[in-house]
Amino acid sequence: MDPVTTQAVKHVQGILEMLNLANKRLLLAISGGADSMALAYLVRHAVGPTSCHAVTVDHGFRPQSAFEAHAVGQYMKTLGIRHEIRKLTWKADSANTDQKTAIPLPSLQRMEEVFRQRRYAEINSVCRSHGIGAVLTGHHAGDQAETFLFRFMRQSGIYGLSGMPLQSAWPLVDHTESLEGRSEPVVVRPLLQIGKPTLYHICKTHRIEWHEDGSNQDVRFRRNLLRKAISDADNHTTSPFHAKSLLNVCMAMQRHRDFINHSIAALLTKHAAVHASLGAIEVSAQADKGQLPPWMANAALCERMLARIVSWVNCKDHPPELAHLQQFSRTICRYYTEDSEHASTSAANVTLLAPAGSRGWVLCRQRPRRLEIPLQTEIPLNAAVLWDKRLMVGVRKRSGCHVPDGTTWEIMSLPDAMQQWADCLAQHRHALRKIHRQHIERHHTVQASQPVILVKLATSENPKLVYALGKPVAGSLADTCLDITVSALKNCPTENQEIVFSHTSNVPF
Repeated sequence: MDPVTTQAVKHVQGILEMLNLANKRLLLAISGGADSMALAYLVRHAVGPTSCHAVTVDHGFRPQSAFEAHAVGQYMKTLGIRHEIRKLTWKADSANTDQKTAIPLPSLQRMEEVFRQRRYAEINSVCRSHGIGAVLTGHHAGDQAETFLFRFMRQSGIYGLSGMPLQSAWPLVDHTESLEGRSEPVVVRPLLQIGKPTLYHICKTHRIEWHEDGSNQDVRFRRNLLRKAISDADNHTTSPFHAKSLLNVCMAMQRHRDFINHSIAALLTKHAAVHASLGAIEVSAQADKGQLPPWMANAALCERMLARIVSWVNCKDHPPELAHLQQFSRTICRYYTEDSEHASTSAANVTLLAPAGSRGWVLCRQRPRRLEIPLQTEIPLNAAVLWDKRLMVGVRKRSGCHVPDGTTWEIMSLPDAMQQWADCLAQHRHALRKIHRQHIERHHTVQASQPVILVKLATSENPKLVYALGKPVAGSLADTCLDITVSALKNCPTENQEIVFSHTSNVPF
């Protein structure tokens, strides 16, 4: 093995050991390009083939894609890595397309986004089928430079300009699954500090065949245009588009982000209470007369802290807009400076509730509209679902309790449930009045953001209400035979879900 490849193998091995993944099962996302084929070679020599499983998602967009996916499988066989192909289908005139499972081919503007969503859904399915907790991708230093430039053009701040992290949480995907071992994989990008020229060198040196995707040269896609600008600057080290220059700035932004994240975590730990089962956060309202709360002392940190809270509450794929964060800040400031008693507001699908008595500021999911959240039905017991893209909800049969086989449950929003179950919900609300009025669970907006769960016994035609307003229904099956769990999808906002690499790599660029 030549020195460049040896150094790259050691680099990948070091990253996997640092992330405690060296002895875990790994899924390699292999497209057939030079970067992912080199990834397979490096990981195979870093941890061995037995812990690896590879998947190729055939988008079915190009005539030669099926041949390329098959060729990937042949090379994985020579490496001793198990491989499978997942083919995407699209609605078309072709008689060979399964129109029942196919979806319409997206417009050119949305093509990259839709391809990415479906690709991640297929990869997630493979992980769940094989019990794999980490997905390795071939994103390299050139991709990181493209991401930086792309976000710079969109006028992103420090967080956006930090680029892709070494490890991050899995993109959100709606699903239903068993309660046993429920977890989402992480995305790991071990090649972020290795340049494309190095990956080409590894492929050529070890006679690894790869396929160039012709669509990557289509400059109608903005990323391809940026990729060309960076590639053209490879031989001009003074160019502002030179990849290494972009990466130096990117890593500086990562160091700033690390510092901000630690500062935010300290503020949240000291001033906030996380109600994971409600998907809500309560922030201290205590302040000296005529002063703002201590966590608002630094405007920049306050803004980032609110952004972290809002992102945790609404679980959106994108960060909240600056205008929405400023709306929350202004509302809080007016409460203290203008002596406003009714300081509440909503933005970014999140509602800010004013303090009351000993209760602080509460940020929870905005009250959903009718039919806004899809109804989920016929869910088996001992399964969990992702509801409203933010809460994991599970219903489990208690050990020793008899529940007829074939019993299922369904879940819906409170506004939808009110159309049929208004009387039952009114009785349940009345029973909850013993909860202190100032408690967060008692606030009607928090209650309205909670799921409503009904169980349908196999021996009965009519489902029974078992959970609503954030609490089990007294006297229902939830009291005697079932355990209901509701928890926020995202980790506690005081935890950093992303791992970045902020030092210069020794691997040749």
